[in-house]
Amino acid sequence: MSNTPEKIAIFLLTGPEAPCRLVHTLIWALDIVGRGGDAKIVLEGQAPAWLPEIGDPKHVQHRLYEKVKEQGLIDAVCKACAIQTQALEAAAEQGLRLVSDASGHVSLIPYTEAGYRIVTL
Repeated sequence: MSNTPEKIAIFLLTGPEAPCRLVHTLIWALDIVGRGGDAKIVLEGQAPAWLPEIGDPKHVQHRLYEKVKEQGLIDAVCKACAIQTQALEAAAEQGLRLVSDASGHVSLIPYTEAGYRIVTL
């Protein structure tokens, strides 16, 4: 086993229809960082649809989401997907970085070039 810290980019593609995937994304990112690694979360596909919901302090996962946000683990939100899921305003209000470098979506290449392994959920 290598002593090199893990670098993992988690691309969440599912929205509110799959709450388990959101929870795992958040927990795994915190776990990676807690063990000395580097984690980045990217919201693609249906995932930006979470933003209006999880940004609400009454949401059951809001505190976990805020912990992840406070640690700067949400690296990017797909701009095209945020528009499609009507979450563009929520992403902007929450100070999240909108990215559209691959035909309107988030490119995997900057992550792989920086040495990140890609995990999709």
